[in-house]
This record gives sequence, structure tokens and C-alpha cells, in this order.
Amino acid sequence: MDWFLVLLAVTTAVRGLGAGLIYDVAWISLPLRRQVGIIPYAKYARANFKSGFKTYGPISIIGALLTIAVTAGLFTREFPPMVFWPVIIAMIATALAFIGTSRALPCVMRIRKAPDDETALAKTFDRFAYWHSFSTVWQILSFLALIAALACL
Repeated sequence: MDWFLVLLAVTTAVRGLGAGLIYDVAWISLPLRRQVGIIPYAKYARANFKSGFKTYGPISIIGALLTIAVTAGLFTREFPPMVFWPVIIAMIATALAFIGTSRALPCVMRIRKAPDDETALAKTFDRFAYWHSFSTVWQILSFLALIAALACL
């Protein structure tokens, strides 16, 4: 069996899991803060972040490392452009996603320790939502690019 195909398939699966997780937080869970109220949502988010760090972090880091490995693997032999360019796009999108994550993470840290002040929490959640959505777009694009590469291999 071709090692590159296996690596690409595993990377795509892990990145798909990560894209699903980040999508859920950004566009399913996070908008609920407006329906349930900031303070109850902050309590939920604190509990979710506490257990989520054990899942979100490792999946994101493993996915990024696998994407780097797939990108490096591109240079071991000749690949058609329909495989080469989607992997390059996935790598660039991964880097952009981590820029968004690096901006969203300080917000999470503030939310975890912030008092239950609606105004301050709302501002922090809005900033988190912006950067988390930015990251989500790039995570999903990376996953879709990997699917395209896998489909063309």
C-alpha cells in the first residue's frame, strides 16, 4: 500500500474531525449565547472549555502535524497538480487557522477566569466569536482541500 495515500487519508480523517468540532463551537454552540444569556452561556462555556482542551487541542495539533507531514511528502515524488495544489492550499489554510486560534485562545483564557459581568463577557465572547469563526473557515477549507487531493490520488 502506498504510504502517501495512507498518510493523506489519515490526515484527512483527523482534519475532518477537527473541522467538525470547530464548526460546532463556532456556528452551533456559540450563537446560543444570545438565546440563553451571557451568564448562563459563560458557565456552560467554562465547563466545556475545561473538558474541551483535552480534545480540541490534541486534535488540532495532531491535524496540523499530519498536514505538515503530507506537505513534506509531496516533495518525495512527482504528483499531479490536482493533488499537489490542494495539499499546498490545505497547508496555507492550516497556518491561517492557527493564526485565528492564537487570537481566540486569549479570549478563552479571559472567559475562564472572568467574573460574571455581562458587559465584559459579551465583549470577550464577541471577540472570541470573531477569531474562532476566522479559524473555522480556514480549518474547513483545509479539510475540503485534503478531500480534493485524496479524491484525485
